[in-house]
Amino acid sequence: MDPALHDALTPADVAAANDLTRRWFAARTEVPAAASGPGVWPLLAMLAAGAVEDTLEELLAAAGLDADRAAAVPGLLLEGARNSRAIRLALGVWAGAGAALDPDWTAALPVGTVGSLTGDPAADEAALDAWAREHTDGLIDRMPLDLDEQIRLVLASALSVRTAWTVPFQDAYASFTTGPWARPGPCEILTVTYHEDVLRIGANASVLTVRGEDDIDVLLAIGLDDIAPGAVMARLFAAAKNPAWGRSPAELEPGRRGPGVRIVESFEEQPQSAPEVTARTVAFTVAADLDLLEDAEALGLELAADGDLAQFDRLAAQRLFVSQARQSCTAVFSATGFEAAAVTAVGMAYMGGLPPEPPRPHRHVKAVVTFDRPFGYLVRHRPTGLFLLAGWVAEPQQAR
Repeated sequence: MDPALHDALTPADVAAANDLTRRWFAARTEVPAAASGPGVWPLLAMLAAGAVEDTLEELLAAAGLDADRAAAVPGLLLEGARNSRAIRLALGVWAGAGAALDPDWTAALPVGTVGSLTGDPAADEAALDAWAREHTDGLIDRMPLDLDEQIRLVLASALSVRTAWTVPFQDAYASFTTGPWARPGPCEILTVTYHEDVLRIGANASVLTVRGEDDIDVLLAIGLDDIAPGAVMARLFAAAKNPAWGRSPAELEPGRRGPGVRIVESFEEQPQSAPEVTARTVAFTVAADLDLLEDAEALGLELAADGDLAQFDRLAAQRLFVSQARQSCTAVFSATGFEAAAVTAVGMAYMGGLPPEPPRPHRHVKAVVTFDRPFGYLVRHRPTGLFLLAGWVAEPQQAR
């Protein structure tokens, strides 16, 4: 087991981060293709360390931390990721020449975090884009902010995850003949058979755990035809948190069906130690660009983003507020493994300045589970249970 994050984070920390992810997804009218709660979480902690009064309370409540733990979490996350084989994390802070940062706030940041903005938007954009590319191995090629003369302070995180499957899929190209994905042209279909209990079946959704190396799991959830994506994701979060959620295929009678699942029976000479699960899904590459201020209530940014009410007295001498908060996220699921990255950025401007630009328009029992319609996914760090990234696959990946 990779002990890095397990040693860095307490169960209460993990529960707080996971609850932020769950509330964020529940608050959205549409499930994003990809989003990372742990990309946002340390930035909320860093903002909280510079906030006072109501703004501080709102940020701490969203992060699920007290003030002392909020000050410690960014450094602990960096240290845990530094010693992880599958997870990379970077944090950065860049201040403009006129921003007088509070020395106590900067002293509490992880070493090497603070840099400078030149005031030249083109030069600063190039430098921040290069930082995003470097810390995601090129999966994200730009910082998701519109840099202009109003931005005086930038806080950012870059999170990436890579794993190879412990049991690779077989890939082939075929067309779906029924259902919402029935159309001309083949898709990349992935098939694998497990001899372990990796499938949980609920009344309205089924959840498959695809095991990766280095303590990474990717969970796939398919619901009944009439279940909304948000409801499928809620069941996915519940299953990821509780290993006893739903039922094992071994508990169901042959001929029974569950969401995306059918149960069959055969008779063999050797006893069966675990259910046999054959899974058929699709390769996918998804990406999303999210304006986090659209989710300000769920993320604890309502007061922080208010140009009249934000209180960051312990962050800088000037009065600042969050004028932009965005995340770019991408995920790739293939026959051999999974990789994903998220860059989250917060831009702060002086209060009382020009308004920010508007956002730009993101027996032997065998179970056979088939992901042949839109489904949800979640990436989990196995030892801690931390939800690293989640999203919705609306379309299959077409054959190249």
